[in-house]
Amino acid sequence: MTRGEICKDFFKRTVLPAVIALFLFFMFKNVFTEDGQTNYFYVWLCCGIPFGIRRMFVWLVPHGYDIAGTVGIVALNFILGGIIGGVILIWRLVVAAWYIPLTIYRLLTADKGATPQINMEK
Repeated sequence: MTRGEICKDFFKRTVLPAVIALFLFFMFKNVFTEDGQTNYFYVWLCCGIPFGIRRMFVWLVPHGYDIAGTVGIVALNFILGGIIGGVILIWRLVVAAWYIPLTIYRLLTADKGATPQINMEK
């Protein structure tokens, strides 16, 4: 891998998920903080919804219900998407933590692993 590919991979796997998680945390901080106490379930839901948004309407599709049933199923889908997205967010942050020493190792050994080219033409 070249240094450019290593830096691009580091940005995609480490910097981007961490910045998104911090942005979501600070954006929804007023939602899950009351009287100085943090409700960690709300943190899980609010920060997990963008990561689980693709999986929200997989199991329960609001079709053929009245307005109350549709709103209830949509709310349940948001809760399920937030919980699943919270697991995905934690996994991405664990991968981000793993990529920090891996990137350092790759950058230190990037030039040492190159094999010299032999010209076989006469």
